[in-house]
Amino acid sequence: LDDKTTSPLNRIAVGISPHLHAEMPRRDAWLRATAEGKLPNRLRPLSFAPPAAWKDAGEVAYAAAEMAMPCLMPEDAARFGTIWQCGGGTVCTALATASGVRTKLAQCLLPKDSEKMFSGHPCLTGSIASSGTQPFNDRYSITGQFAAFATDISRTAYTCRPPKIGVPAGIAYRGCNDRDRAFAGFKPGKPMPNEICGLVGGKKFDICVATNNFDQCLGGAVNRGNRPACSADHFCREDYMLS
Repeated sequence: LDDKTTSPLNRIAVGISPHLHAEMPRRDAWLRATAEGKLPNRLRPLSFAPPAAWKDAGEVAYAAAEMAMPCLMPEDAARFGTIWQCGGGTVCTALATASGVRTKLAQCLLPKDSEKMFSGHPCLTGSIASSGTQPFNDRYSITGQFAAFATDISRTAYTCRPPKIGVPAGIAYRGCNDRDRAFAGFKPGKPMPNEICGLVGGKKFDICVATNNFDQCLGGAVNRGNRPACSADHFCREDYMLS
Protein backbone atom coordinates (compact mmCIF):
# COMPACT_ATOMS: atom_id res chain seq x y z
CA LEU A 1 0.00 0.00 0.00
CA ASP A 2 2.94 2.33 0.56
CA ASP A 3 5.07 3.35 -2.42
CA LYS A 4 8.27 1.53 -3.36
CA THR A 5 10.48 4.04 -1.56
CA THR A 6 8.87 3.33 1.83
CA SER A 7 10.96 1.27 4.22
CA PRO A 8 9.34 -2.10 5.04
CA LEU A 9 10.11 -1.29 8.68
CA ASN A 10 8.00 1.86 8.69
CA ARG A 11 4.81 1.06 6.79
CA ILE A 12 1.90 3.46 7.11
CA ALA A 13 -0.81 0.98 6.14
CA VAL A 14 -1.36 -2.77 6.40
CA GLY A 15 -3.58 -4.11 3.64
CA ILE A 16 -5.29 -6.88 5.60
CA SER A 17 -7.40 -6.82 8.75
CA PRO A 18 -7.43 -9.42 11.54
CA HIS A 19 -10.99 -10.25 10.50
CA LEU A 20 -10.03 -10.96 6.89
CA HIS A 21 -6.99 -12.92 8.07
CA ALA A 22 -9.33 -15.17 10.07
CA GLU A 23 -11.96 -15.31 7.32
CA MET A 24 -9.69 -16.66 4.57
CA PRO A 25 -9.37 -20.22 5.99
CA ARG A 26 -13.16 -20.38 6.42
CA ARG A 27 -13.76 -19.27 2.84
CA ASP A 28 -11.12 -21.68 1.51
CA ALA A 29 -12.80 -24.55 3.37
CA TRP A 30 -16.22 -23.51 2.01
CA LEU A 31 -14.99 -23.45 -1.59
CA ARG A 32 -13.15 -26.74 -1.19
CA ALA A 33 -16.23 -28.47 0.21
CA THR A 34 -18.43 -27.04 -2.54
CA ALA A 35 -16.00 -28.16 -5.25
CA GLU A 36 -16.01 -31.67 -3.78
CA GLY A 37 -19.81 -31.78 -3.69
CA LYS A 38 -19.95 -31.71 0.09
CA LEU A 39 -22.07 -29.59 2.40
CA PRO A 40 -19.86 -26.75 3.68
CA ASN A 41 -19.59 -25.87 7.33
CA ARG A 42 -22.18 -23.09 7.72
CA LEU A 43 -21.07 -21.77 11.10
CA ARG A 44 -20.41 -18.03 11.05
CA PRO A 45 -17.92 -17.22 13.80
CA LEU A 46 -17.81 -14.03 15.82
CA SER A 47 -16.23 -11.24 13.77
CA PHE A 48 -13.29 -10.97 16.18
CA ALA A 49 -12.54 -14.71 16.34
CA PRO A 50 -9.03 -15.88 15.35
CA PRO A 51 -8.38 -18.21 12.38
CA ALA A 52 -9.64 -21.78 12.70
CA ALA A 53 -9.30 -25.22 11.12
CA TRP A 54 -12.68 -25.87 9.47
CA LYS A 55 -13.71 -29.52 9.41
CA ASP A 56 -16.33 -31.25 7.27
CA ALA A 57 -18.22 -32.59 10.28
CA GLY A 58 -19.19 -29.11 11.37
CA GLU A 59 -16.44 -28.87 13.95
CA VAL A 60 -14.25 -25.80 14.32
CA ALA A 61 -10.79 -25.80 15.91
CA TYR A 62 -9.76 -22.23 16.66
CA ALA A 63 -6.13 -21.20 16.76
CA ALA A 64 -4.99 -19.42 19.90
CA ALA A 65 -5.54 -15.66 19.84
CA GLU A 66 -2.37 -13.61 19.67
CA MET A 67 -1.19 -10.61 21.65
CA ALA A 68 -3.80 -7.82 22.01
CA MET A 69 -6.41 -9.77 20.04
CA PRO A 70 -10.01 -9.97 21.36
CA CYS A 71 -11.09 -12.77 23.68
CA LEU A 72 -14.06 -13.79 25.80
CA MET A 73 -13.95 -13.76 29.59
CA PRO A 74 -14.93 -17.14 31.12
CA GLU A 75 -18.35 -15.92 32.27
CA ASP A 76 -19.07 -14.65 28.75
CA ALA A 77 -17.58 -17.64 26.95
CA ALA A 78 -20.02 -19.94 28.75
CA ARG A 79 -22.85 -18.42 26.68
CA PHE A 80 -21.23 -19.41 23.38
CA GLY A 81 -20.32 -22.71 21.76
CA THR A 82 -16.76 -23.51 20.74
CA ILE A 83 -14.42 -20.66 21.65
CA TRP A 84 -10.69 -19.96 21.62
CA GLN A 85 -7.94 -19.43 24.16
CA CYS A 86 -5.24 -16.79 24.49
CA GLY A 87 -1.77 -17.88 23.36
CA GLY A 88 1.78 -16.60 23.58
CA GLY A 89 1.82 -16.32 27.36
CA THR A 90 -1.10 -13.87 27.41
CA VAL A 91 -4.23 -13.93 29.56
CA CYS A 92 -7.75 -12.77 28.72
CA THR A 93 -8.11 -9.38 30.42
CA ALA A 94 -11.31 -7.34 30.65
CA LEU A 95 -10.71 -3.76 29.49
CA ALA A 96 -14.16 -2.22 29.61
CA THR A 97 -17.81 -2.73 30.36
CA ALA A 98 -20.58 -0.98 28.46
CA SER A 99 -24.07 -0.18 29.66
CA GLY A 100 -26.66 -2.30 27.89
CA VAL A 101 -24.05 -4.85 26.78
CA ARG A 102 -23.71 -8.14 28.65
CA THR A 103 -20.31 -9.10 27.22
CA LYS A 104 -17.17 -7.44 28.57
CA LEU A 105 -14.65 -6.02 26.09
CA ALA A 106 -11.50 -8.08 26.61
CA GLN A 107 -8.13 -8.71 24.95
CA CYS A 108 -5.31 -11.23 25.26
CA LEU A 109 -2.72 -9.26 27.22
CA LEU A 110 0.49 -9.76 29.15
CA PRO A 111 0.13 -10.89 32.77
CA LYS A 112 0.35 -8.20 35.41
CA ASP A 113 3.93 -7.01 36.12
CA SER A 114 5.26 -8.80 33.02
CA GLU A 115 8.81 -7.89 31.97
CA LYS A 116 7.78 -8.18 28.30
CA MET A 117 5.85 -4.89 28.22
CA PHE A 118 5.93 -3.02 24.90
CA SER A 119 4.72 0.25 23.43
CA GLY A 120 1.11 -0.07 22.33
CA HIS A 121 0.00 -2.44 25.08
CA PRO A 122 -3.23 -1.31 26.82
CA CYS A 123 -2.84 -0.03 30.35
CA LEU A 124 -6.26 1.19 31.54
CA THR A 125 -9.65 -0.27 32.32
CA GLY A 126 -12.84 1.71 31.89
CA SER A 127 -16.59 1.80 31.54
CA ILE A 128 -18.72 3.08 28.68
CA ALA A 129 -22.05 4.81 29.20
CA SER A 130 -23.83 4.03 25.94
CA SER A 131 -26.27 6.29 24.13
CA GLY A 132 -28.42 3.88 22.15
CA THR A 133 -29.79 6.37 19.64
CA GLN A 134 -26.77 8.69 19.41
CA PRO A 135 -23.53 6.66 19.60
CA PHE A 136 -21.44 9.82 19.30
CA ASN A 137 -22.72 10.71 22.77
CA ASP A 138 -21.21 7.59 24.35
CA ARG A 139 -19.05 8.51 27.33
CA TYR A 140 -15.94 6.67 28.54
CA SER A 141 -14.58 6.87 32.07
CA ILE A 142 -11.37 5.36 33.46
CA THR A 143 -11.82 2.86 36.29
CA GLY A 144 -8.25 1.66 36.86
CA GLN A 145 -4.68 1.16 35.63
CA PHE A 146 -2.93 -2.21 35.37
CA ALA A 147 0.31 -1.59 33.43
CA ALA A 148 2.96 1.00 32.45
CA PHE A 149 3.26 2.78 35.79
CA ALA A 150 6.20 5.11 35.06
CA THR A 151 5.21 8.70 35.84
CA ASP A 152 7.31 10.36 33.12
CA ILE A 153 8.21 9.54 29.52
CA SER A 154 11.66 7.98 29.23
CA ARG A 155 13.68 5.66 27.00
CA THR A 156 13.80 2.90 29.61
CA ALA A 157 10.43 2.66 31.38
CA TYR A 158 6.84 2.58 30.14
CA THR A 159 4.31 5.25 30.96
CA CYS A 160 0.56 5.04 30.33
CA ARG A 161 -0.69 7.56 27.78
CA PRO A 162 -4.31 8.69 28.30
CA PRO A 163 -7.45 7.91 26.26
CA LYS A 164 -7.81 11.53 25.15
CA ILE A 165 -5.01 11.04 22.59
CA GLY A 166 -7.18 8.45 20.80
CA VAL A 167 -6.56 5.16 22.60
CA PRO A 168 -9.61 4.20 24.72
CA ALA A 169 -7.76 1.68 26.91
CA GLY A 170 -4.65 3.81 27.19
CA ILE A 171 -1.35 2.97 25.54
CA ALA A 172 1.96 1.96 27.10
CA TYR A 173 4.75 4.13 25.73
CA ARG A 174 8.55 4.25 25.87
CA GLY A 175 10.69 6.73 23.97
CA CYS A 176 13.07 5.45 21.27
CA ASN A 177 16.67 4.77 22.23
CA ASP A 178 19.56 4.44 19.77
CA ARG A 179 18.93 0.72 19.18
CA ASP A 180 15.26 1.39 18.50
CA ARG A 181 16.10 4.13 16.00
CA ALA A 182 18.41 1.76 14.13
CA PHE A 183 15.77 -1.05 14.07
CA ALA A 184 18.31 -3.29 15.81
CA GLY A 185 15.63 -5.75 16.92
CA PHE A 186 14.48 -6.48 13.36
CA LYS A 187 16.55 -9.32 11.92
CA PRO A 188 15.90 -11.48 8.82
CA GLY A 189 14.37 -14.81 9.75
CA LYS A 190 13.69 -13.76 13.33
CA PRO A 191 10.30 -13.04 14.94
CA MET A 192 9.09 -9.48 14.62
CA PRO A 193 9.45 -7.41 17.82
CA ASN A 194 6.23 -6.12 19.35
CA GLU A 195 7.26 -2.47 19.05
CA ILE A 196 8.92 -0.30 16.42
CA CYS A 197 10.41 3.19 16.49
CA GLY A 198 8.11 4.76 13.92
CA LEU A 199 6.43 8.09 13.26
CA VAL A 200 4.37 9.73 15.99
CA GLY A 201 2.72 13.09 16.46
CA GLY A 202 4.44 15.25 19.06
CA LYS A 203 2.92 18.01 21.16
CA LYS A 204 3.06 20.37 18.19
CA PHE A 205 0.66 18.10 16.33
CA ASP A 206 -2.12 19.31 18.64
CA ILE A 207 -1.26 22.88 17.64
CA CYS A 208 -1.59 21.90 13.98
CA VAL A 209 -5.04 20.49 14.61
CA ALA A 210 -6.15 23.42 16.77
CA THR A 211 -4.99 26.12 14.33
CA ASN A 212 -5.51 24.22 11.06
CA ASN A 213 -2.19 25.74 9.98
CA PHE A 214 -0.44 22.54 8.95
CA ASP A 215 1.93 24.25 6.50
CA GLN A 216 3.59 26.14 9.33
CA CYS A 217 3.78 23.50 12.02
CA LEU A 218 3.66 19.99 10.52
CA GLY A 219 7.44 19.74 10.16
CA GLY A 220 7.87 20.01 13.91
CA ALA A 221 4.82 17.92 14.72
CA VAL A 222 6.09 14.58 13.42
CA ASN A 223 8.66 12.81 15.57
CA ARG A 224 9.88 9.29 16.14
CA GLY A 225 8.50 7.21 18.98
CA ASN A 226 7.80 3.57 19.78
CA ARG A 227 4.53 2.13 18.54
CA PRO A 228 3.28 -1.46 18.18
CA ALA A 229 4.77 -3.26 15.18
CA CYS A 230 2.13 -4.51 12.74
CA SER A 231 2.14 -6.62 9.59
CA ALA A 232 -0.25 -8.75 7.55
CA ASP A 233 0.12 -11.59 10.07
CA HIS A 234 1.24 -9.71 13.20
CA PHE A 235 -1.73 -7.58 14.13
CA CYS A 236 -2.11 -4.63 16.43
CA ARG A 237 -5.03 -3.55 18.58
CA GLU A 238 -8.13 -2.54 16.68
CA ASP A 239 -9.38 0.01 19.21
CA TYR A 240 -7.20 2.90 18.07
CA MET A 241 -8.86 6.11 16.98
CA LEU A 242 -5.61 7.92 16.29
CA SER A 243 -2.08 7.07 17.35
